[in-house]
Amino acid sequence: MAKKKVLLMGKAHSGKTSMRSIIFANYLARDTMRLSPTLDVEHHHVRFLGDLVLNLWDCGGQDAFYESYFERDRETIFRSVELLIYVFDIESDCPEKDFDHFAGVLEAMEENSPDARIFVLVHKMDLVAEEERELILEDRKRLIEESCLGVGVQHFQCFGTSIWDETLYKAWSEIVTNLIPNIGVLESHLSDFCRICDADEVVLFERATFLVISHAQAKKDTVADDGKRQHLLAGEEKDHEDAIEAAGDGAGNADAAGADESTTDKDKQQVNIMSTSPHSTSSPTPHDPSLEGGVSTPASPGGNATLSTNPSNTNNQQLAAKAPNQLTASATPQFDAHRFEKISNIVKQFKLSCGKAQSQFQGMDVRNSKFTAFIDAFTANTYIMVIVSNPASSNGQDWGRGMPQKASTLMNIQKARSHFEQFIPRS
Repeated sequence: MAKKKVLLMGKAHSGKTSMRSIIFANYLARDTMRLSPTLDVEHHHVRFLGDLVLNLWDCGGQDAFYESYFERDRETIFRSVELLIYVFDIESDCPEKDFDHFAGVLEAMEENSPDARIFVLVHKMDLVAEEERELILEDRKRLIEESCLGVGVQHFQCFGTSIWDETLYKAWSEIVTNLIPNIGVLESHLSDFCRICDADEVVLFERATFLVISHAQAKKDTVADDGKRQHLLAGEEKDHEDAIEAAGDGAGNADAAGADESTTDKDKQQVNIMSTSPHSTSSPTPHDPSLEGGVSTPASPGGNATLSTNPSNTNNQQLAAKAPNQLTASATPQFDAHRFEKISNIVKQFKLSCGKAQSQFQGMDVRNSKFTAFIDAFTANTYIMVIVSNPASSNGQDWGRGMPQKASTLMNIQKARSHFEQFIPRS
């Protein structure tokens, strides 16, 4: 079992414990308000991907503690560190002192753990006006770079984060990926799997945290083989976030549905979101729904508990309003850099809601007119998401074609499980 020492440092009330609790202890963002400030150093052993254990040192950020870290406990704190995560509060009222502490931490790291990887999180970015965020973040990154270079630290990564959006998942996905020893081999095999499935994208999530640990994307020449498919991809990216978010929006209702079911059947159930084809009230064509999704539980003596969602899809409505000659395909699909982390956030919240309803999350299928997203349990420690473009249809009559596609994709996932167990350690 591999143990990695991780230091989590930053000034008091910068949000260190909140982010740790969201990522590793399944807290909702709103629940972190009740957390107390960290006193001195709190030790947490967090299991990740089975046999990888993060020995997480959550260090209190009060001035008195920093004096201890730099003097009496210097070697104890900073020796044998694999990874440093330093958190800045973007709203800090004393940034000069924050940078003094940061410089002191970097000096201690250079003395005791010179090979450690360093990540800097500029936190609470949600408190900055949206139109100013990029400019303010770049300015803060410049100051951080100057501090690092001033003590001889050449390599570090910096992220702007907030507990209220996907940026937290983006940063922590990058952090934990650096601790996976065979990540290059895993990425190579995932690319092969993406090609074999004829998928547009494949994403691998860690089971407990739902952090992204690897992904693969179809090569451009493969995607460009079919002009119609290229047109689908151009608008697919935003749609697959919206569709999964819409399915996840049912999470609050899933609590109630699952609670009703639990009164008749005390056994835990597996929850699957299955694609269906009800008529969309917002679409004039019955067989061309913008999104269909439902939550269903297996049959039990007490009956079935079912939740269906059929939200409107703003993108599809806007496209439908345009004349056919106004619909032009982009030469290159535009992908949101945070798309995987947005899905991490959405699906993890839904997974937690299933747990509150005494049901076990197994997976979900989300379909709209352009694509199908399959999310399923994969290895003992991961989930996988496979994005596949739907067969092109001009009249909305080809809904049934999705069934063979679904069957083949799920079979590929099933057959690949034992192969990928070789590269993803079991607990």
